[in-house]
Formats: sequence, C-alpha cells, structure tokens
Amino acid sequence: MNKLPIDPIILEKRAAIPGLIAELSYHDETKAIKYMRIWGERRMPITSLFSTLNLEISNVKKLVAQ
Repeated sequence: MNKLPIDPIILEKRAAIPGLIAELSYHDETKAIKYMRIWGERRMPITSLFSTLNLEISNVKKLVAQ
C-alpha cells in the first residue's frame, strides 16, 4: 500500500491553523498576533499549536457567553 509521507490528520490541522488564528483575532488581537508569530516562526509543533488555539478560542467563547 502506498503511504503518504505526512499524516493526513497533521495536514488537516495545519490547514485549519490560519482560520483558528483569524477567529481568535476577532476576540483578542494581541493573542492572535502572538500565535501568528509562533506559527510563522515555527516555534511550536502543529498539533500543540492546534490544541492551544482551540483552547484559547474555547476560553474566549466561554467569556463571551457569560
């Protein structure tokens, strides 16, 4: 069987990160810029960054809902 050189789940996460940063920017521009720099400078693994962004967005949505 022909295996892909990169895990498709990692590719999906990588593709989602810019959208997550954009979503965060509507609520907290400073954090969005911070994560944009981390993403651009490749200072954090994709899976960690994806999880962190989802957590940040989840926290923001909880605050907005209050």
